[in-house]
Amino acid sequence: VDATVKIASERFQAALAMPNTSPPITTVELCQEYYQKLTSAAQAAPAGAPNMEFLSVLYLTDMTTVATVEEMVKHPNIRGFKYYPAGATTNSAFGVTDVNKLYPVFSKMQELGLVLCIHSEVSRIEIDIFDREKVFIEEVIRPLVKAFPTLKIVMEHISTSFGVDFINEIPGDYLKGSITPHHLVYNRNALLVGGVKPHFYCLPILKRESHRLALLEAATSQSGKFISGTDSAPHDQARKESCCGCAGVFNGHNAVELYVEIFESVGKLDALANFFQAGKDFYNIGGDRVMKLRKESWKVPETFDFPDEENPDRAGKLVPLRAGEDMLWKIV
Repeated sequence: VDATVKIASERFQAALAMPNTSPPITTVELCQEYYQKLTSAAQAAPAGAPNMEFLSVLYLTDMTTVATVEEMVKHPNIRGFKYYPAGATTNSAFGVTDVNKLYPVFSKMQELGLVLCIHSEVSRIEIDIFDREKVFIEEVIRPLVKAFPTLKIVMEHISTSFGVDFINEIPGDYLKGSITPHHLVYNRNALLVGGVKPHFYCLPILKRESHRLALLEAATSQSGKFISGTDSAPHDQARKESCCGCAGVFNGHNAVELYVEIFESVGKLDALANFFQAGKDFYNIGGDRVMKLRKESWKVPETFDFPDEENPDRAGKLVPLRAGEDMLWKIV
């Protein structure tokens, strides 16, 4: 926590802390304990911003109750739930197996104005990994939006043109799609061509170039329907470079610079403020933090120090996105 919060505090006014920790954050009590840990880490970071705002979401399970929704709304830092389909991504084993059981929860969330963040992929083994977002939209999201038209939903880290098209299809301002810098910059060739590169392995998995271009068009459209969301996932190098490496790309050190770079590449730097502001407005994040960047290259470190998740006493390493490569923009 200390290492990643320090990096985040150098670049971000606010962070949405994911609850798929081990153990998962399924209760208000666990959520507030984690919130205090994150806040303390930000205040202690030498280059940190003590006023960095941490937003929290609880881990949605089949056992989540309406009573939990009524309790969480008493805490301003808690903005809603994260819906992980069971088995869809890292630490999602406790996730949802039957979405219909949770309709009373969604009804109360809609009433109270809470946000439902969704990892929008099915996890059934018979569904091809490149098709899981498309199937999830038709099986889960479309019926959900129809049943709860004013429930605030974020389809997190969308990765396909199907996600873009569906979000554009739905009228109103209650459905958003977040887009990561790595899904905007890279396609699946980065992961697979010339050998398997584990540090590009994430879920949703990188898709073909046509989908990347659709995401880029959506991000730069200034429609207000698409928002920034890094999905930065720190994992120890040993866990990534293994016979069964875990999913996740760490971009907390250069996400802002990557967004600037890719927007500039298509002549849409003027659209970047809208992309950032739409997310702030949706999550009701107050205040403003002015950030200045200039066109200046700098080299991304090969690794960051990172404690081993299973053996905290051992100093591990974290391999960041674009490790050892030059960035085109620099925060000043």
